[in-house]
Amino acid sequence: MTGTRIRWAAAFGVAAAVSVLLAATGWLAPPAPRLAVAREPGGCTVLQAENQRSGAPTTLRLLSLPGGGTQRVSQAGYWINAMGYSAAQDVVYGVADGTRAGRYHGAHAVRIDAGGVVTDLGVIRRAGARQPGWSPVTGATAGAIDGDRWYVRQGSDLYTVDIDPAGQDYVRVVHRTALRPVSLAVGVDDFAFDPADGLLYGVSATSHGRSSVVKIDPSSGKVAVVPGLRFPEGGAYGSVVLAPGAIYATANHAGRRSATFRLPRDGSGPPTEVATGPPLVSADAAGCFAEAPAPAPPPPPSTPPEQSSPPPSTSPGQPPPPPRTEQPVPPAPEPPPQPPPQPPPVEQPVVVPPSPAPAPPPPVVTPPPSTSVPPPPPPTTPRARPEKEAAPVAQDTGQRTEEKRRWGLTALILVLGGGAAVARGRRHR
Repeated sequence: MTGTRIRWAAAFGVAAAVSVLLAATGWLAPPAPRLAVAREPGGCTVLQAENQRSGAPTTLRLLSLPGGGTQRVSQAGYWINAMGYSAAQDVVYGVADGTRAGRYHGAHAVRIDAGGVVTDLGVIRRAGARQPGWSPVTGATAGAIDGDRWYVRQGSDLYTVDIDPAGQDYVRVVHRTALRPVSLAVGVDDFAFDPADGLLYGVSATSHGRSSVVKIDPSSGKVAVVPGLRFPEGGAYGSVVLAPGAIYATANHAGRRSATFRLPRDGSGPPTEVATGPPLVSADAAGCFAEAPAPAPPPPPSTPPEQSSPPPSTSPGQPPPPPRTEQPVPPAPEPPPQPPPQPPPVEQPVVVPPSPAPAPPPPVVTPPPSTSVPPPPPPTTPRARPEKEAAPVAQDTGQRTEEKRRWGLTALILVLGGGAAVARGRRHR
């Protein structure tokens, strides 16, 4: 299921008496918590319209499947049927045949928005008609939506209503398709659209259909029984929804009550009753809002940089490898976000000193002041952060110069000492 369908389920809220729902805080309210629906295969939550008396306002309920828990959402001021859910618009469209004041001359389209507000969109007339006139979908009982196409069944005809808000034929009938055979079509009181094959699926309660699951081709109008899929025989099935791996249908009358059944779509098992309620004059359903997988828990706080960074270098001012070429950031580190939108750097940012430490040259010993020995040449300014050690020739030259200085000093001492000894010997003669 798409994320927008999940938002529809999440916006209705939970009731305190129903543990699987959240508090009713408005449809599709973005900040509302997630709706906890059944996690069993084929589970979903359905918006169901129920009418217990003819002409009475429609009650909207949430039906959690397959658990069967229900929660009343609101009471609309309209007699609503043939609903369909538009995932692209996040709204439900329905056919309203009247209000508490009485029936309409021609059926109106109503839109139920994300805030739960029901808006009357006027008569559903044919595209191009200048006068409202009689609506061809008056008394429709089945509805489903595919994109901007709202399929509505009235009698043995399938009408396509344009629900593109930007189009000139918004909520107008743009196409009519005759359904054949009629013996199957007229017993389908609701259907659901399957995007996997582009077909509509419903339950035909006629004597010919015998509560069998049928599929309808919207383009050709062909109605055919799906082999091996049949619900318990009884009254009309006014609500039909498709869920992953299953089809759910609500019988308006199953004795003195209504009953909702689950039937595996692959025919692997018989229908199973999952919910019951009061008997209904008419009913309809829109959407099957499945719960998204629970979000993964947030990761633990990032390991402090001093624990996860590589061992410190021998030079405290040198940044850890690999060297960074971008402009250094201020030394005060910010705490790591929880969780960050993007992975933070694996090491703590380090401020590179403006003057990098020079490569370690051989130690230079400054000789005592002497007039006979010229001062050593100034050392060559070392390159900033050399890529490799200095050439051996430069080191050899410094060592030889130092040795020459020492030999010159030694020779000078010997000469002076020898002269003093000669002078002393002459005085003793």
